[in-house]
Amino acid sequence: MLKSKVNRLTSSLIAGLVLALPGANVTADTFSAGGGWPFILAPTITLKQGNNIEYYANYKLGLDDGFTAGVQWAEGHHVWGGFVGAVGARKTDLPCGSDPANCPAFNIVITDRKTTQGLGLSYEYRFFGVKEGWALRLEAGYGKASGTDAKRMDGNLQVVYHFEEGGRLLR
Repeated sequence: MLKSKVNRLTSSLIAGLVLALPGANVTADTFSAGGGWPFILAPTITLKQGNNIEYYANYKLGLDDGFTAGVQWAEGHHVWGGFVGAVGARKTDLPCGSDPANCPAFNIVITDRKTTQGLGLSYEYRFFGVKEGWALRLEAGYGKASGTDAKRMDGNLQVVYHFEEGGRLLR
């Protein structure tokens, strides 16, 4: 149920963004592709407004999947942002028993088949300081695991390649 609510909210944000674009000075980037933990593939489309503001939507595919829509601000090599949608997927119900020594030290590396849907913050480091080329992206947020009422913090890490920037989208 939460996944459908988040997907409807994400769809509404994308529709609102598309409706607001005709009055804005917006250019389109052709494509970005990323992958990492726990999402194996995360293709992204970005719309750029001015020099620093970027609106984006992506689809994250792993053991589970989800959509994300967000906005980010770029300053040199650093990009900060906020988003709604798929945050991450980690296993939280580990059979540790009463002895903490039985639990993995870093249970965050064990993924779950339930994506956390919610709100999050992102940070991206662009190695060349421009939109084109390689970047390292970290996202963290809070939400509910899909298919359950479990609330949790989650995150993901991606290595991203931004393809060459496209031309003017709307004239």
